[in-house]
Order: sequence, then structure tokens, then C-alpha cells
Amino acid sequence: MDYTKHTVPKLKEICKELKIPKITGKTKCELIEMIQQKYLLSPSLSPVETDEVSTTSISREDAEKSADEWVGPGDSPMRTWLIGAIMDPKQHRDIGKVLAYVSENHVNNWLSEKSGRPIKSVVGEPYDGKTDDSKPLVRNQIKFRMSAWHFETTRRNSKKNADTNSTGHVAYKKDEFDMVAIFRPSPTFGISGSTIRCIPVSALINPNKPDQLVTTINANIRKTYDCDEKTDEVIRVVYGFA
Repeated sequence: MDYTKHTVPKLKEICKELKIPKITGKTKCELIEMIQQKYLLSPSLSPVETDEVSTTSISREDAEKSADEWVGPGDSPMRTWLIGAIMDPKQHRDIGKVLAYVSENHVNNWLSEKSGRPIKSVVGEPYDGKTDDSKPLVRNQIKFRMSAWHFETTRRNSKKNADTNSTGHVAYKKDEFDMVAIFRPSPTFGISGSTIRCIPVSALINPNKPDQLVTTINANIRKTYDCDEKTDEVIRVVYGFA
């Protein structure tokens, strides 16, 4: 669910359902921030299971076009599943889990073209891509998101990570990568019509725990970085050709 598309009265209805107090006189951005904070502070409310679910029906024709962009037009079990999942709103939150790795390749290729530097995909590290040349290393983390930009890591909630878990979500540490790229597919989950937004780690540091990053990218940060101009600026600065 993309809260930015809701009216203020609708956002207030959501706040009431979540038992969020003191909503009178709040602006749209403030209401969205309050809703996101509710999910952040309530471990039992998973942003993945709420904010990522769409109720919009998608036609088979549009679903096939989007599936073809990811897996090609030939018949395959993967294509069959993806078409069905795109058409079924109840499965929308699962699509990002399945397409996460292939979307990382897409984003790394896109970043390489935009920055003019070779970027290789990486597995088994806190980051998903890194520059592959003699210039200063840049590491990027990639997130597939339909709406809310929640940002906790999926690593195991273990004793090792106890100091990064204060809300039920495990936070990244600030030195694990240099930039975050948010991949947002088209409304029909395709590559065509998708957007990529880049945010430097410096904008995501948790003010209460400076060695960690926030677990939700709040409305103010999103407002700043959710545009082509800011993404271009971040790429210029982070990849060293500002």
C-alpha cells in the first residue's frame, strides 16, 4: 500500500485502526510518518506483510508483459508462477522475495551505466554490489520495494546481532555499505516503468544509535531522495565524479 496516494481522511482512518493518537491537525506527511513509526515500534506489525500488499487487480496481458521482461517470453514454470502472482493481489508481497536477486543484477547494471564504473553483483556480504576497478571502492545495498521503504536486514535475529535489535527489527551497521538503491517496479511489477532511487548511508544513520542505520526510511528522507535529480546527484558524489 503506497500511503502517499491516500487522502488525509483515509490516512486518519488507518491511524485510528492502528490506535495512533493525536492525529488532529496533522499534515499528510506527518500522518504517513506516524503510521510508519507505528510499524517500526511494533514488532508484531511487519511492514513486509502490510505495506507491500496491493489490492489492485492487474490484467493478464499486463502481467504477461511484466513477466516477459524478467524471464523471457518462452513457457516456463517460473513465468507461469510470476504471471499468476502478479494477477493475484494476495501474492504481491511474495514477488519481491522471488525477484530480489535478479533485480539486484538489473540495478547493478543500471548503476554501472549511470556512474561509468564497472559494478559486479556480490553474494554472502552485507552489500549486493561493488565497484570493480582501481578507483576507491563503493559498495551498494539494494532493496526491492513496492511502497513503504522499510529497511531492516533479513539476517538472523541472533545473539551476535543483539545490539542492533531494539525494536524487533535487526538494523544494519553504518559501515557495512556506502549507498542504498531502492528498486521500485512498475505498478504491474515490470522493469519498464520502474524507478531506482539512491540514498547515501550518511542520510540513514540512526540519531539515537550513531553506529547503526534506521530500520525504516521515514517520510522526510523519502521526500528528499524520491526524485531523479537527487538520485543523479547521489550517484555523482558517491561514485566520485561530482
